[in-house]
Amino acid sequence: MRLSVLPYWLPWSDVDPATHPFDAAEALDVVRGLEPAGRAPTRPEWRHVKNWEERSERYQVAIDWSRTVGAEWTDAMTAALVERYGVWASGWRWSHDEGDLGGGPVGHWCCSLHSITTPDETLNRIATSLCEWRDWLEFLARFFDRYPLPDLPAADRHDAWERATQQLILHSLDRTGSGDAWYAHCRRVLTWFLSRWNVDPDTAYALVEEAIGGRFESWIAPEDTLVTDVAEKLADSLATPPAPDPETLPHHFITARLHWYEDERRTHGR
Repeated sequence: MRLSVLPYWLPWSDVDPATHPFDAAEALDVVRGLEPAGRAPTRPEWRHVKNWEERSERYQVAIDWSRTVGAEWTDAMTAALVERYGVWASGWRWSHDEGDLGGGPVGHWCCSLHSITTPDETLNRIATSLCEWRDWLEFLARFFDRYPLPDLPAADRHDAWERATQQLILHSLDRTGSGDAWYAHCRRVLTWFLSRWNVDPDTAYALVEEAIGGRFESWIAPEDTLVTDVAEKLADSLATPPAPDPETLPHHFITARLHWYEDERRTHGR
């Protein structure tokens, strides 16, 4: 999958529902009408084989298939969705835990190994996942608009930043299930919030990264005291935000998958 359409690094301007029309009622028809839908594959089956050795062999065949045929077709569907809707649609497969992209808010899609089944089921699952992703973006847009920070008096702004940050962390925990690399999506959500209210995106990322300080971990929901501390630190830092330094922006990823994407990000200069 091309790095340019991965949702990890998309700015809020690329995912803001206000500037990217979408009709959920038409999603399934749109998905079924895309070119890759006409060649949707069927996954090799292994789960109903009773003989243990044969089942193991078939499972390995399915794994190999998912990494080649399944992955290539899923990438083609993503490219088609991006062409139809815009780059925001690449997040349809930003799944929970250790899915295709991992650490994301989408629960209806896992990966090509487990989510590609029969063509009809797979296309329905993609449309549902796309709508789930869009629903999350629309929720975030509504939430962001509840905190018009530039319009607040200076005396109220700090408390508003803190309350909003705390709630966004909890919403991110809820949507991702606090599984593998959930904090990467949480970090993106907080960066989107700041940039929605005119904080420079690079500065926003640096502030969020500094406030979290590598203290969020995979598979662990942080204690309330930690969530509060992160919210307080971020609110405090917004009073005098530092200028971003592209050479030193920290990226503390724990999972090997996200290390790989960060290496790709540096390689491609994104």
